[in-house]
Amino acid sequence: MRIRALLCFFVALAASAAPTPAIAADTLRVCADPDNLPFSRAEGPDRGLYIELAELVAGRLGLRSEYAWFLSNYGRRAVRSTLLTDRCDAYFGLPGDPEFMGRSVIRTRPFLDVGYVVIGPKPLALSSLDDIKGRRVAVQYGTTPQLLLATRPGFRAVTFKLAEEAMEALTRGEADVAFLWGPNAGYFNKTRLGGAYAIVPIAGEGLQWHAAVGVKKGQDSLKADLDRVLDQLKPEINTLADKYGFPLGRPVNVDGQRGMVRPPESGASASSSTADGLIRLGRSLFNQHCSHCHAPNAMSPEPTRDLRRLALRYGVRMRETAYATITVGRVDKGMPAWKDLLGEEGIQNVLGFLESVQRQR
Repeated sequence: MRIRALLCFFVALAASAAPTPAIAADTLRVCADPDNLPFSRAEGPDRGLYIELAELVAGRLGLRSEYAWFLSNYGRRAVRSTLLTDRCDAYFGLPGDPEFMGRSVIRTRPFLDVGYVVIGPKPLALSSLDDIKGRRVAVQYGTTPQLLLATRPGFRAVTFKLAEEAMEALTRGEADVAFLWGPNAGYFNKTRLGGAYAIVPIAGEGLQWHAAVGVKKGQDSLKADLDRVLDQLKPEINTLADKYGFPLGRPVNVDGQRGMVRPPESGASASSSTADGLIRLGRSLFNQHCSHCHAPNAMSPEPTRDLRRLALRYGVRMRETAYATITVGRVDKGMPAWKDLLGEEGIQNVLGFLESVQRQR
């Protein structure tokens, strides 16, 4: 706590009486990852799509841009440590999912679709995933494509730790196609392979997202300005996407037919119950904070990390045991405590999601 707390209180009280300005002075402060190409980078000839777009947006608003750099490995922590602590005004590339960060953040309309793709030698004509059945498919460990193929008979997945390793295996002929995160695969193909491979976006649950710009709740004027400028910059966004190799084609659905990406369902949808909304929120939290060890949607192929088996292991004590583990951690097994990061409400939502995916045998 700072000294002179009483003085600070009156200063804050006076400030609260006036409306908060949308943008500080002549600067647009942007939250960004310093080493996350093709999205962003603090230094080097390639700054990333989000950085170049932020520069264009700032220019249209008559502002200069500054950056609050913070690694985005843990998405919510990055947002809390930058946007929600007033280190920056706008976070480019937040998921359009309204459940991400709850009511703390408001978002612009989506400006770009991102997701997973199949990449392979030209020509690559796909009408569904069944078209690559029987081929050697390079996937990255712990990603949705790896888990998806593991649950479908007839697919031959070749697993790698990094997406770059999977791409290199494709070029060496150790895989026939790759099923990877589209921005990374596209950037690798564009910058290191000269665009030699064809890329087909794949749609399905957990495979495609909308990217938007997030601002702190209450900054409605800034959000409106950003929406207006992003609409004006659609041609420039497409040019940047092409520059960095982002796949722009209409996605092929997992089970066939090309179609537009389905927008995320709102938790306030009339057809969704409150319980369903909480489960979706719990799944979103789990995938943000837990999937790096337990795989997306808790579907780890390793039995010891497969959290769908908790009820089989602990029976009626499942929720109690899971709560204790999440709250205090298991340091001896490399599991940190998540109480401070998730909070009590977040933990309860994650537990609700885990209960919804338990196996019966």
